[in-house]
Amino acid sequence: MREQQELASGTIVEFYNEKTICTGVVLATKGQRLFVISEQNREMNISQNRTLETTGPVLDVKEDRDILVAKLKEISARRRELASQINIEELWGLLEEEGGGSYSLKDLASFLFNAPDHNQLAALERVLLADRFYFQNKDSLYIPRSKENVEQLKIQAEQEARRELMLQRGSLWLKEVWKNEPGAIPSGQFSEEQQDIIEKLKDFAVEGNESEHLNTIKELFRRAELNLDPQIAFRLLVNLGVWKPDENLLIYKFGIPRHFSPEVISCAENLVIAKAVSEPTAIVDPLDAKREDLTHLWTISIDSEETKDIDDAISLEELDSNLLRVGVHITDVAAYIERDNILDVEARSRMTSVYLPDEKIPMFPPIISENLCSLIAGEDKRAITFFFTVDPHGSVVVETRITPSFIRVKERLTYDEVNERLKHGDERLKVLHDIASALREERKRRGAIILHMPEVYATVDEQGVIHIKQYNQQEPSQTIVAECMIAANALVAKFFMEQEIPALYRAQGEAKQDEESYGENVHPLFILFRQRRLFARAELATVPERHCSLGLECYSSITSPIRRYMDLVLQRQLRSYFLEQPPAYSINDLDAIITDMNEILPKVFQITRRWNRYWILRYIEQENIKETTALILDHNDRSVHVVLPDFMLETFIPKKAFRTLALGQVVPVKIEKVRPREETITVVPQ
Repeated sequence: MREQQELASGTIVEFYNEKTICTGVVLATKGQRLFVISEQNREMNISQNRTLETTGPVLDVKEDRDILVAKLKEISARRRELASQINIEELWGLLEEEGGGSYSLKDLASFLFNAPDHNQLAALERVLLADRFYFQNKDSLYIPRSKENVEQLKIQAEQEARRELMLQRGSLWLKEVWKNEPGAIPSGQFSEEQQDIIEKLKDFAVEGNESEHLNTIKELFRRAELNLDPQIAFRLLVNLGVWKPDENLLIYKFGIPRHFSPEVISCAENLVIAKAVSEPTAIVDPLDAKREDLTHLWTISIDSEETKDIDDAISLEELDSNLLRVGVHITDVAAYIERDNILDVEARSRMTSVYLPDEKIPMFPPIISENLCSLIAGEDKRAITFFFTVDPHGSVVVETRITPSFIRVKERLTYDEVNERLKHGDERLKVLHDIASALREERKRRGAIILHMPEVYATVDEQGVIHIKQYNQQEPSQTIVAECMIAANALVAKFFMEQEIPALYRAQGEAKQDEESYGENVHPLFILFRQRRLFARAELATVPERHCSLGLECYSSITSPIRRYMDLVLQRQLRSYFLEQPPAYSINDLDAIITDMNEILPKVFQITRRWNRYWILRYIEQENIKETTALILDHNDRSVHVVLPDFMLETFIPKKAFRTLALGQVVPVKIEKVRPREETITVVPQ
């Protein structure tokens, strides 16, 4: 731009007008403002700071206006023609080879023209101002850039050009997709550019304003005339068939891997092939020489109907002196999965299987979790067995023992089948239930706090129909399984502690005292919610400590090595002891595993809880439920915290909606809105 100086009337000036260089003549000046006529025959009031460096001949402003404009157009056309003939790259190359330096406009023009006139100077200035690569303008001097800098700027310009083209094409495409225009959704594969836009849409749909592609999405949506909303991105992806209407975005948000790599699958398949060479197994396990053959025992598995990854079973046998022996048999996954091999590394990265209403994400490939290591009825399997010998009433544990074993499940039962058999007098199941009940009573005597909090789970069948079921932890079948597994986990924790084997323990501090009194009319569920709030948070540690709510002095977890990595780790510790080898894991190793668990498991818990809530809300939509009841849990000045007992959904109601209010009160409510994607439900008292 021009240095500040007085410009006389009639002076030719050049200035930017709407990003284009325009030629004009000064009619008058007032301070730093210039009154000009442009080559477009427009009178303009511009700041002198907007004018460029070069000028031209002084025109007679008293001439006819049409003549002035014609002269301006002629001057401007001449300068454009001269500019088109200037090769700025050749000029830069000449000066860059001479070592750079800094040059005035006249200095540069002298390399191109002999005694350059005002038109040649103006033409060169136009070229230099349009130049993006070769010269840097600083304080009215021009500095040739280095070759490296020029190359970098060219690459950047190419990237910007590609981005601009992508924005143009992409925004038009998204506009058509949003309207479901014919042909907007390709019948074949997406182009590379479209696939890139899809990945950015995914990230924005999941991360919202935290998306690393926010600026690109913002510009695409602006040009496509779409609101900047993650839900818009989600609907676009549904329209494109990339995502389902019920796509679980939490899986993406928390980075939970759905699939296994080909290498992991290949390793799993090789294990199954090796096992199939002969029965019970062709895989050599050094622990086999110490295994007890328990295949003759009456052994059953009890799981939900959908369960295929069965990692525990229970047996019952009568001994002399009227004693009974319960066996808890846990599949020996560590016999097949070596520490730090590709399957183990994959399992550690997942830490647990994830069970959702519409899908299951296993810790191991199904060929391992549902075949090789699953305790399938009628098949001989390796296991670790925990024996409990009890008196005829099941109230006193006379002896405990842990042993590696071979087992064979005789029957695969569901929870409902066990409950039905008990109703019809199945004697062996009744004995198991009596023993489990006695174990529970003993824990209660030791201070266990047992809350039978009802749980509601949703499932989605193959036809997409949603079902919900309320699980009652007081059902006999649930009691049998829960108490047997708790007993086995407590036994192994005590064993690790006594043998000074490094282990992982679950601990929970003492619960706070409940100082409140409740009236006779208070709903039992209200008391359960109140009592649950008094519980301390459970923690993982390498030092055994009391578990308050279980009423146990130490507690661990080993009964589900197919589904929980912690259980597999402890199974390896136990195997090391049986093989008379040093522990597979040191305390430092276990501390590192705790760190990983504390990173991953809270995410899994969030996904499980929130996605179950999503499908329960979808169920309410599916069944068009308009009325239910709400239990008042708490309130503040503005809102009332309630739970809907039929669905175990918690929500809030504005306090002003209530005429009267009492904690523990159950009130009928009307369901006004259900927003599954937002995980919200709006209810009002009737």
